[in-house]
Amino acid sequence: MLLEVMEIAGFVYYYTWFIWPFAFVFALGNGIKEVIETKKVYNKGFIGAGITLLFILAGIALPDLRS
Repeated sequence: MLLEVMEIAGFVYYYTWFIWPFAFVFALGNGIKEVIETKKVYNKGFIGAGITLLFILAGIALPDLRS
């Protein structure tokens, strides 16, 4: 099940590779800004950064998943 999710995320990354680095940096910066302003560690910025990092790593690992 998890490998299927990673494979789908890898294919999405393959066709939209140019968006994910910018989305990761934007989400991480937004998460850090929210931590500084509200002092709450759990926020949407870090969740978004984690999801974008999942797509990036799935795209990098896709050739290994298919073998």
